[in-house]
Amino acid sequence: MRITATALLIVLVWELAGRLGLVAGGALPAPTAIVAAWWENRSDYPPHVLATTGVAAAGFAIGNLVAVALAVVGQLVPAIERLLRPTLVVLFCLPVVVAAPILDIAFDGSWPAIALAVLLVFFPTYVATQVGLRSAPGEAVAVVRSAGGGAVRALVLVRLRAALPEILSGLQISAPAAVLGAVLGEFLGGRWGLGIYLVGTMSRGDAAALWAIGLTATLLSAVLYGVVGIARRFVRDGTEKLLTTDVHQGRRRGGRARTLGWTLGGITVLIVAWYGFIASTGLPTTLMNSPTDVLDSLFFSSRSELVRERLAAALVESAGPASLGAVIGIVFAFVLAVAFSTFPALHASVLPFAFISQTVPLVALAPLIALVSGRGPATIVAVTVSVTFFPSLVTIMQGLAAAPAGPLLVMRSVDAGRLRTLGAVVVPNALPYLLASIRLAVPRALTGVLIAEQFITGTGLGRLLSESRGMLDYRMMWLIAAVVAALSLALYGLAQAVEDGVMRRRR
Repeated sequence: MRITATALLIVLVWELAGRLGLVAGGALPAPTAIVAAWWENRSDYPPHVLATTGVAAAGFAIGNLVAVALAVVGQLVPAIERLLRPTLVVLFCLPVVVAAPILDIAFDGSWPAIALAVLLVFFPTYVATQVGLRSAPGEAVAVVRSAGGGAVRALVLVRLRAALPEILSGLQISAPAAVLGAVLGEFLGGRWGLGIYLVGTMSRGDAAALWAIGLTATLLSAVLYGVVGIARRFVRDGTEKLLTTDVHQGRRRGGRARTLGWTLGGITVLIVAWYGFIASTGLPTTLMNSPTDVLDSLFFSSRSELVRERLAAALVESAGPASLGAVIGIVFAFVLAVAFSTFPALHASVLPFAFISQTVPLVALAPLIALVSGRGPATIVAVTVSVTFFPSLVTIMQGLAAAPAGPLLVMRSVDAGRLRTLGAVVVPNALPYLLASIRLAVPRALTGVLIAEQFITGTGLGRLLSESRGMLDYRMMWLIAAVVAALSLALYGLAQAVEDGVMRRRR
């Protein structure tokens, strides 16, 4: 009852703000106007919804299956995980605005949209599965090994079962990402899909109809998120989630020389994969730039000095909002997760509105965002927070929910209050999940900045990327993508190193 009242209050405030034009001079339509627009165009929706559902479902299934499989293989053979890490992080960090046109040329039919959904879905589930596999109870793993079982047997009997809640958490994070990837992929063209329908509606300037389409995409995400949530309710995680003693042993041996060797090996795999993708597409070098082309543009061509100056200036302009947005996004996710854990009524009331930021493409929300916060750094930070906070929120929520039963019973026996229990047991237990959320947020921050700068503010790397697309300067586009990916990879590695250090001290 309390949940319903809170949700109704939020909708009522939204209705009043929309009717009175209190937000951005009326750019935010009232819910009743959105419903009326949806009803007026209801006959248009079925084929578009079916098309988007099919693409999102395919991307969701493929991306998550590959993510779980690679995480499992990486747990069994840590060398594979370390060698593949740079390639996987780069794929996660590759700006959508760069990937989309390349995928459109490389694949036929619905496959560009499916591939885009796979790219957005894969990494959150991969990280969540890693956390789950590494959080298996050490005592249970030791028992299996003492009985003569190897790594595979420990994986089947202990790790996979212990990781189920985290895997399902990753699936929940990827639910809105799959729908968003499908919608963005449909922007590339075709006949059916909510993305195509959205593009046509944007040209008419009908805000209510635009929001109706966006909220339909949100509903699709909510259904998928809810189905996974129901599955999570049937998963009973009765073990205490403590990192096993062998999680980071491979990373401790060998010192800096070994770390450097793994880094160089991972970069080699990335370069080989890059060349392999170019060869598989058969696209001309004017469109597909190789690592050699990127290095030539950056250091050896006649325009290299000018290119470096333009890149450096744009990067400096983008770095501040990206850093601030990532920090605020993680802090906001943590505060919201703690609030949801402390006051469950907030969860069902507020979460649907969080979905809107994850499933409605920012190009559709750009006019509203620009009118509300202007076209300055504050807008870039707001968009970056929107892009980063949701995966962090779901990951941290899973950590807070996984608090061990024993210490919780002890706190109850001494009549400890909610806040004391939260500080003494729940939050410390969620530390691995908080660190994992940082790994998810850091690469996404740069992507969020690129989107905001390209579609709203016209500054920084986003402006440079937009100008390059307009001039068909694919070399600069690939150079921007490579610089963003390299920077994201470095930041991800730093976050991973901090996580490893914290977890070693925790043991």
